[in-house]
Amino acid sequence: MLNLARGLAVVLAVLALTSVAAASTFSDVDLDHWAYDAIDYLQEAGLVEGYPDGTFQGDRAFTRYEMAMVIARVFTKIQDWQAMYNDGTLPTSQNVDLSEVYARLDRLSEEFRDELSDLGARVTAVEDEQARVRGEVDDLKALIKDSGLSGVARWRAGGYFATGRDDIPNEIGFESYLQLTYMFQPETNLDFKFTLTAADLEGPAGSGFIPGANNETTTTWPGNPPHGNSSQAASFVIDEANFKYYWCNAPQFLGDDPIVTGGRQYFSEGEFGLAGDNSYRSNFGLRFDTSYGRKMDAHLGYYRMESVARLAPFENPESLSFQSSGLTYEGDDFMLAGLEYHSGQGTITGHDYKTVVRLDGTLNGYGNEQYVDISGNVELPEWLGASLLRGLRGEWVYVLNNVSDFDPEADLGLTPYSFIFELDVYRNERSRLGLAFAQMGQIEALPVLANVDNDPFSEWDFTVNAANDAYNLSREGANYFPADFVGLGLRAEHALGSSLYSTLTYYDGTRIDATANERPGLVRLNLRYPFTNNSSFGLDLIAAGERTGLEDAIGLLRGEFKIHF
Repeated sequence: MLNLARGLAVVLAVLALTSVAAASTFSDVDLDHWAYDAIDYLQEAGLVEGYPDGTFQGDRAFTRYEMAMVIARVFTKIQDWQAMYNDGTLPTSQNVDLSEVYARLDRLSEEFRDELSDLGARVTAVEDEQARVRGEVDDLKALIKDSGLSGVARWRAGGYFATGRDDIPNEIGFESYLQLTYMFQPETNLDFKFTLTAADLEGPAGSGFIPGANNETTTTWPGNPPHGNSSQAASFVIDEANFKYYWCNAPQFLGDDPIVTGGRQYFSEGEFGLAGDNSYRSNFGLRFDTSYGRKMDAHLGYYRMESVARLAPFENPESLSFQSSGLTYEGDDFMLAGLEYHSGQGTITGHDYKTVVRLDGTLNGYGNEQYVDISGNVELPEWLGASLLRGLRGEWVYVLNNVSDFDPEADLGLTPYSFIFELDVYRNERSRLGLAFAQMGQIEALPVLANVDNDPFSEWDFTVNAANDAYNLSREGANYFPADFVGLGLRAEHALGSSLYSTLTYYDGTRIDATANERPGLVRLNLRYPFTNNSSFGLDLIAAGERTGLEDAIGLLRGEFKIHF
């Protein structure tokens, strides 16, 4: 925000030369006033400009008169800006919420109405434009009601080119995946969202099974790929069904413009999702998000977990009795809470802020879970230039009690904490190289919803320990390391030419708290080529060792075609 203030100071200095009143005759706008965030949003949308290079100068507070002058200038250019937005020539149009732009302009106009009136000749144009904006909001709401449907369709084909020590015959497999999302906004401060997802698998091309109740296939046997991949599976589930209410006039003690989300929803807490990530299967719940000033955010979520029997992507009563305190047939309620502190406008790709620190944990964990999580990221000084060693990310989670009410350290003799630290060795607009060191506990010492990738060949992972009293539900996400691991990892991203995007992921290490240290390693290469503005071709090469490192590797090769509509 300081960068924004610097640029606006330059704009205001020019405007002040022709103004009809001196800025000093108006009181200052406190630096923690919500108007700065609103102006910052308009700047990101391209409606407020600074120097040609996009930087801003100055860090003082604005007077109300100066703030009004900025708003007036936005109104003078919004028609041209919207025309560019409509025809797709606005550089930021893909990341701009048009209704949000109008809503913030409307609120700014009401807040600084008296100061806008004092600008004299400008006030009529402002009022006319404000009325037009309200009309645009109404038109936009009607448009959303009529055409709020979007989706993703994906087709895959592939097979195993290597099957480890055993020569296992396998055929080319096929997978189809369709996700439909319908969103509508009956009021400017109320959103509704519904998502339906269907998948069908014929052979080893992917998972094909989405956890949920509405599945045609109730048995898809687990195991080390390619031995245990299901040859046939089909699913149709409701992914999301929720409302989001923007509480603009909430009591002051609830923070600045809190948001209430209710219904079936997804969440991810922590830098890498170790504090809780339910992307395996959305949960029904009620969530409250708010902010206090410009640097502090908070959230509180109350969710209900479905029964493990319904979530598990297989049915194996011989090994899973669902009778322990952890593996019960019934669902369970749990409550997560968190705080986030952030400061400084980010200056490198992938960082919204220069510093982010989060504290997450359980107030009432799933089953008997109790854990605390600390995570964050920070921009580093330009010790070696603008691209080298510029960012650091990390997350640490400590489990006091697991789902079955065991203290991992005292009762089980396991390391009770896990962590990931990742350094941006190199990063610019086209490339990124990150090196990470990770220690991931066994699943008895991890939250049930900690994001881990135990099966690199499947998008959804359901992992159960031998005693049937601890388990983990995960989906591919921010963390690419598996449970029961300590070692190094690498992730490299690069844009080849103008339209071919590649990601290389690798890790190698040993087990933790185990008598045998052998741990399979991983190498994965993902290539994506945008065929049109809304479609792409992809190629995935995944290889993982059967027992240790990359020895006797199991390898999967698959291609995909994806359409966004």
